[in-house]
Amino acid sequence: MEVGTYQMRINNKTENVSTAFVPNQTDNFIIRNLLPYEGTPMAITKFKECCNELSDYAYWFMLSTLWVSYSGFSDLELWKELFSSNRPNKSISLMKPDELVALKKLPNKIIVYRAHRQKETDWIAYTLDKNIADRFARERGTSEVTAYKVKKTDVLAYFTRRGEEEIIVINKSKVKKLRKVRMTDKLISLVIKVCDWIANLKENKK
Repeated sequence: MEVGTYQMRINNKTENVSTAFVPNQTDNFIIRNLLPYEGTPMAITKFKECCNELSDYAYWFMLSTLWVSYSGFSDLELWKELFSSNRPNKSISLMKPDELVALKKLPNKIIVYRAHRQKETDWIAYTLDKNIADRFARERGTSEVTAYKVKKTDVLAYFTRRGEEEIIVINKSKVKKLRKVRMTDKLISLVIKVCDWIANLKENKK
């Protein structure tokens, strides 16, 4: 469990940990109370209730952890508010060191993709990988993926920890729409087969 690694960091600092991390028992206590909500839409609401008591590092560490641990619907405006905080050490605490290095290696202008939900009007997440966007298109019942261009300076974070090559841009007006890419019938068929294979694999592991 991602949040549970906080105690491990207190006991024994690991390599892929921000230089902003300092052991803090108050942080540890609050994070333990948040654990039961990890992976649920309630997590961000509970985080909001106690986030002012967290250190700057724990605020950003927990916010990014809760984001990557849940991919369902939740209060986007609340996420945007919390991600827009001006608390210090944002980049080095929100992203793990290897994610920060990966972001710095990206070009100044980045092509990103998103498979939009039906009637979607606001969003903050994209992926660098077209294949991942195609997978989301399948899951969301659409055959279209939209390509965008964004300046690296407008990217809040680059999360690689759940394998989605995820780019976060809080203000969608900073992202320029390039084109819609429709999946071919052959590709749709392939995506369906892959998704079915993954579903069967998960079912067999139960």
